[in-house]
Amino acid sequence: MIKSRPRNREKTHDRIRMAIVRLEQGRPNVVKPERKMSVAAVAEEAGVSRTLIMNQYPDLLERIRGGANKHIQKQRDEKHEALRKEREKNRELRSTLADVMQKYQVMVSRNTTLELENRRLTGIVENENVTVFRGKIKN
Repeated sequence: MIKSRPRNREKTHDRIRMAIVRLEQGRPNVVKPERKMSVAAVAEEAGVSRTLIMNQYPDLLERIRGGANKHIQKQRDEKHEALRKEREKNRELRSTLADVMQKYQVMVSRNTTLELENRRLTGIVENENVTVFRGKIKN
């Protein structure tokens, strides 16, 4: 029986498509699992040449390149999300710092006031005309 050309083309298409699926899922049979999606990796996994994929299967070529771009986009999106979270954390920390600094300024002001009051009262007590009353105060 003579094999028709469309049938071979269909089988090859299926082999390439299945190779893409295996690489996407991280379970290839021929290439290493950590290998990135590329025309060379798919061709090696499917047992065909790179030029065959590039010249005869533009739909699969687009899927391969799209998969590689998705990987890059995923990495970019993850880094962008991490950066956004760090910026939000930075914003919250700056806000907290501003609150703490404001409370610190209030405490410094209050402390200065109390020190001045303490000096004034110490000066009054140390004056010779003042007698310190050490008894109980009755209400």
